[in-house]
Amino acid sequence: MVARLEVGDLAELISVLSLSSDRLSRHEAAAVITAMLRSADVDALIPRAIIQALIPGVLGLSRRIDIAGGPWSDLDAFYADAISALWELTMSWSGAHRPYAVGDLLSAVRTRLRTLQVSERRHRSHQTGTPDALDALPASSGPTGEELLAADIADATGNGLNVTDAAVLYATRVLGMTFGEVADLTEVPAHQLRRQRRNAIDRMVA
Repeated sequence: MVARLEVGDLAELISVLSLSSDRLSRHEAAAVITAMLRSADVDALIPRAIIQALIPGVLGLSRRIDIAGGPWSDLDAFYADAISALWELTMSWSGAHRPYAVGDLLSAVRTRLRTLQVSERRHRSHQTGTPDALDALPASSGPTGEELLAADIADATGNGLNVTDAAVLYATRVLGMTFGEVADLTEVPAHQLRRQRRNAIDRMVA
């Protein structure tokens, strides 16, 4: 996929991946980043290129997270934590094949930021002496519901579940993405994604 783009260096590749470029659809750009992540342990510059390509997605996170409720004094501090999380995740997943790398990375960054947000709220509630509702929840031991579901999806895929249907179920139920987010990444209509998820659920409970 990357070779067919006929780019001379990573700077040109980032330019091609830009939303302002007409050379690739969102689906094709996402496929390129999947290939880049799979090769990220080969060249030290590839992880940096992935970060640069995903900056627009990182900027969009500020619209989904209440910055005032977290440990950030301003947007610069928020973005610094977001980029740091993205870098750590990219390095951790370097060499791995993740078909939905873009969604996986951005969702994982969002999860980390929300974890920071929850920790900050707990810290503030302790300072004011007001118990936070989250503190009343019992500590989790063993796999989470999302982890169990992910394992079930993997098992079902190995036993005949359509891979595409499984991917939609994984993205919406495990990663917590909305149908709109998945539709933007895959260029598949939301109504079709809903049907695919229903197919996956029906197959798993049959």
